[in-house]
Amino acid sequence: MGSILTTRQTLELHKAIVQYLAPVLEKPTLDAVCQALDTSLDPATVANYLEKKWLTVLRLQKKILDLENEVNSYKALIAQANSAGNGAVLVSKDKINWLPSTVSKVYPTQTSQIVNAVAVHPKLPLLVAACADGLMIAWDIASDDPTIPQKLWNAHTRSVHALQWSLEPIDLSTAQTTLEKGLYILASCSLDLSIKIWAGDMLKHVRTLTGHEHTVSAVAFLPTNPTYLYSVSRDRSVKVWDLISGFCVASFVGHSDWVRNVDVAAINSRLLLGSAKKSAPLGDFLLTCSNDQSVRLSHHLGTGLSMLLGHAHVIETARFLPMPANRHIDKYILQNIDRFPYLLEAIVNNPVYTDSLGFKYCVSAGRDNLIKLWLLPPPVLLPHRPPQASVQNNAQGWHILDLVGHQSWVKLVETHPNGRFIISGADDKTVKVWDIASLVDQGKVTCVKTLHAHDGFVNAVHFARFEMAGLGDDALKLIEKSMRCLFFSAGTDNTVRLWQ
Repeated sequence: MGSILTTRQTLELHKAIVQYLAPVLEKPTLDAVCQALDTSLDPATVANYLEKKWLTVLRLQKKILDLENEVNSYKALIAQANSAGNGAVLVSKDKINWLPSTVSKVYPTQTSQIVNAVAVHPKLPLLVAACADGLMIAWDIASDDPTIPQKLWNAHTRSVHALQWSLEPIDLSTAQTTLEKGLYILASCSLDLSIKIWAGDMLKHVRTLTGHEHTVSAVAFLPTNPTYLYSVSRDRSVKVWDLISGFCVASFVGHSDWVRNVDVAAINSRLLLGSAKKSAPLGDFLLTCSNDQSVRLSHHLGTGLSMLLGHAHVIETARFLPMPANRHIDKYILQNIDRFPYLLEAIVNNPVYTDSLGFKYCVSAGRDNLIKLWLLPPPVLLPHRPPQASVQNNAQGWHILDLVGHQSWVKLVETHPNGRFIISGADDKTVKVWDIASLVDQGKVTCVKTLHAHDGFVNAVHFARFEMAGLGDDALKLIEKSMRCLFFSAGTDNTVRLWQ
């Protein structure tokens, strides 16, 4: 059975045990213990380290008891509210509809360390932040003291713009490396024109990928093969990288200006149910946005499939919506089909979206203070040929509606694992939660929660999740079972915040 401790925690525990036993053991016996634990007596180890760790465990046990009592009190309140009649507001007890409400912890950074991006490890309580001065900071979110980082290092020579964890362990071991097999990988990209790859919970530097001629804006792992990585840049290009060799294996240009962000969809990642993966014969589909005020849907080979035009300023982000969102939006469109003169019911009900593509709707947001909801036209699918540009609506996406509420640039959009909620962050210092399910009853996507998140611009929002976005009740049950109710935001006030 594998250890529940990380590599770093195991190493520290072994050092503490050796320090504790050193005064009472003969040297040959102590040497044998050191050999068995694969460590040595380190004079730099904090005095009475094992005793201090034990006291920390006791404090954590007390905290667990306090939290259990708090949970029981909340359950009593929920039961009381749900049993009340006469229009009392019902409190959701479903984990699948969990939303952030209050700040649980604040992770501060130094004055020069404005946080541009955050990412939490897919399995471990390890949070990583990317800063404007080139530093990266890692915290153990299970620790009592958020002011002490687990690791702080000079990752890049200039501002770090984006972070992305692989959603599956990746084997990057070669004859030239000594990496363990099956480690989660973190990718970072920077104004210094490079992408760097960090392995495991120790965040060991593995690769530096160079080839872009300007700022690298964003990165995304291939769902069908996580040993490959997409990147987009101010040099207008999209590149594909082989993480094992470190080489760029493909590059194409689809925009006429700075490419700001990229999202990836593939059938085996969007229709994953349990441990059974469906094949993805069509490969990956990319959604990119740009300073040229357009969103572009592309095949991974570079073929342009459709364009989304309608923003009046730079588009900062674009995201595919998880497939569970389809049922809400489909119902709204079919009830109001007369509002969309160039859209037919046959297109809305086209099974190609769920059977072959793994995507249907997307959102984009930018400096016009708007979030736009789109229906993506299906590409032309021919046997033994890659997907071709859509013939529907002149290969342009259908604009469904706008989400209006932010008072300044919308920089970030994150999707809830259940597909029902969209979470956005903006320069108006707020994070907003939008409910897609309100479309049918109210004819608009309602903002159900506004979090006054930071004392400065919101630079990052991040929902801890896994790549699970299938269809139907079975998929939602699997999502709920595996959900981690962790949401993070970061801003120009030099803080990262963990929300309950």
